[in-house]
Amino acid sequence: MIITCELDIAAPLEFVFELVDDDDKLKEWMDGVEAISYPEGQNRSDPIGTPFRMRIREGGRAKDYDGRVVAYEKPHHLAITIGDSMFEMLVNYRFERGPGGTRLNYACEMTRGNRFVRVMGWLFRPLTKRIVRKQMTALKSLAEREASQIDVP
Repeated sequence: MIITCELDIAAPLEFVFELVDDDDKLKEWMDGVEAISYPEGQNRSDPIGTPFRMRIREGGRAKDYDGRVVAYEKPHHLAITIGDSMFEMLVNYRFERGPGGTRLNYACEMTRGNRFVRVMGWLFRPLTKRIVRKQMTALKSLAEREASQIDVP
């Protein structure tokens, strides 16, 4: 199962990349993210392979997911794996200069999960697509609002 989203954002590429790459900024637009930690420390100069733990509030409960940075080409590509004992997702953010700002291509693909998890993924696909669209719209709104308030090249 792959879910994709493409959108144009009226803000500079480097600025939009930073909103996805910065943990504090990520919490501003990604619904439910409460905390991100790095059990082995964070290597900002070479983040590929860095494990992390993300706490996400889903409904009334918080759940911890383990992840790893699998691609990092600032400011054009950021990819992570994230999941738990039941499943794993590969999440790709690809950024390119577009007319009037940045074009973002987002893709999320289940890479590990038993048959039950995969069936449930397909059943909940419409809900997942709405959640992705809501998050990408929030990212776009934040980027455009903040870029308009400061002098960015």
